[in-house]
Amino acid sequence: MAVQSVPLQSDATLGMPMPLDSETAMLLRTVLLPHFERATSWGDLCARLASKGYAITFRGGHLVLEDDSGKPVCTGSMIGTPLSRLANRLGRPKLRTDCSGASATLQS
Repeated sequence: MAVQSVPLQSDATLGMPMPLDSETAMLLRTVLLPHFERATSWGDLCARLASKGYAITFRGGHLVLEDDSGKPVCTGSMIGTPLSRLANRLGRPKLRTDCSGASATLQS
């Protein structure tokens, strides 16, 4: 999986989230960043986020957080934990892509 370093552009066709305002980003960081930092595996991270009503998906080479309705909320980079940093710490995620290859979910 390629790690993209270009600025995130919101793209409705990929289901990418809109950039967060600074207040929302800070609130999400406060609540979710400790779970990202304490997770010991991708499965542990998913369980921690699920307890808060969020899930991880991957779209356009970005880690995307979804709320419990499946709506994209933000990327990992938007809350201070980019995919590249997580992959370095937790290992490369094993993904199952959709038919188009544009989005993926973690494999169990």
